[in-house]
Amino acid sequence: MVRVARLISALLAGAILLVVIVHAGAGDSAVTNAVKTGDLAGLRKLIAARSDVNAPSGDGSTPLLWAAYSNDVEMTRALIAAGAKVETANRFGVTPLLQASRTGDAAVMDVLLKAGADPMHAHPEGETPLMAASRSGHLDAVRLLLARAVDVNAVDAFQNESALMWASAEGHTEVVDALLTAGANPNLKGHVTSLTDRKNADHPTGGFTALMWAARNGHDDTIRRLAKGGADLSLTNGDGASATMIAIDNDRFDTAKTLIDVGANANDGSLLVAVEMRDGTTDQFAFDGSRLRISHKNNMTALDMVKYLLDHGADPNKPFSGQFHSTSMPNSDRLDGSPLFRAAAAGDAETLKVIAAHGADLDKTPVAAPAEPGARGAGPRGGGNANAGRTALMVAMTGGRGPSMTGGPGYIREGAVPYREPGSRNPVDAFIALLKGGANPNVKGPDGASVLHMAAQQGNLEMIRALAAAGAKLDITNNDGLTALDIAEGKRPAGAAAAAPRGGGPRGAPPVGGGPPGARRGRGASPADVAAELRKLMGLPPAPPKTEIANPAPAAGDAQQQEPGEAQQ
Repeated sequence: MVRVARLISALLAGAILLVVIVHAGAGDSAVTNAVKTGDLAGLRKLIAARSDVNAPSGDGSTPLLWAAYSNDVEMTRALIAAGAKVETANRFGVTPLLQASRTGDAAVMDVLLKAGADPMHAHPEGETPLMAASRSGHLDAVRLLLARAVDVNAVDAFQNESALMWASAEGHTEVVDALLTAGANPNLKGHVTSLTDRKNADHPTGGFTALMWAARNGHDDTIRRLAKGGADLSLTNGDGASATMIAIDNDRFDTAKTLIDVGANANDGSLLVAVEMRDGTTDQFAFDGSRLRISHKNNMTALDMVKYLLDHGADPNKPFSGQFHSTSMPNSDRLDGSPLFRAAAAGDAETLKVIAAHGADLDKTPVAAPAEPGARGAGPRGGGNANAGRTALMVAMTGGRGPSMTGGPGYIREGAVPYREPGSRNPVDAFIALLKGGANPNVKGPDGASVLHMAAQQGNLEMIRALAAAGAKLDITNNDGLTALDIAEGKRPAGAAAAAPRGGGPRGAPPVGGGPPGARRGRGASPADVAAELRKLMGLPPAPPKTEIANPAPAAGDAQQQEPGEAQQ
């Protein structure tokens, strides 16, 4: 994320440096050429002839900077003894000490420091020698700088990151230990972007702590040391994500377990992220479309993570709402709802079984939140909640669609959704899992239709049978006083003006085979088959065959019969 931006910046700077060298190489001094080629004897001859040891190359790099770049201690000593200036930076703001710190060359750094190099002389963007040495992972180089009482909590001007963050991101636990011992603050946060308009490309929000960097990159030993050193495990980044949530969303399930083991709160929203990761596929691209979604080797699966979080107190009914910003996040970047409802929407039968076994309130319904001014639709941006008044059982009836490939135009999935983790995503299996877990089979939706009415509307005989097996009242009525059988047989409420259309249901409901509001259109059983199944389950005799009654011809003198659709005069 931030480090990717820095890498791109460094590559661009390197490309510019290469161009400068190509065009200015011929103008390098004899001293610089001797250093570049490692000709120590030639350098000494030039020094004896009083050549200028500070003559810069075209990019401003001095012979001493080239010696530091080459990690050449003898060249460094010879140049300093001949009067080379230790603080001269090139046009990119790099001093000899900063260059040596980036490679962690303690021997060259020691020579430079003893010659008067300032250990706090930072790059124009704020990178200090301590940050550079910490990222390199060379403990001796870090200790060399710490011994000179440098500011261990200094942050760069680019992303407000400290040496501890740089070391943690790379998993240099020994360096992290040295920095913490020297007084590094493990709870500093990086810069949080103030940009809100992201247009067609996303970018990280920022606000990472050292712990979050270690979690993102899967450095478990570093996490343990940071926790021991006082890292606040409950801090969140600019998107409201904790270190545990960041680990899970970056496919670091084992690392998330480590965070829980050292004391992180399992009930911070991480469960919803773990359920979301269960929906991942093998053909899913990162948001920028450049590569397949991240995949790391884990001992734990996402389902294992779900179980572990539940075992450690995560509430499957607790909602979380937020948006994670990144260029490479998998699955959805928006999270809105509870783990129970996310699993129901995914048709994830295995996860629903685990959630039900951990005492979830399977009949709890979300409350409709007021939409923000000017917002449209439901969800974290539009406000409201599309599932308000609906239970997980109702949501599961149309679940299991699978995530998109997120690869942009041209990426087309053919065949079944290739989930990364095995298990059923069949709505019927999810529906049955909830019923067996204790979901109320007689629950009604906001429009008064029961789950049985909805199953009948879909023409889903398997769900109807499952409801009957779970003890559903087969004669339960909707707000119009009609049973599911009444609707399947075309009956209408008292006072209705016309005969029911084929598959007609309660007011506001789609026809049989269409499903409840928001359902995918599919081919369910016919109304006649639904009615036959309900009669069988209710112990009623089959419906008598319908007979057509021919309209008699009007008698002479009778008023002519009004044709259907004619208006009354």
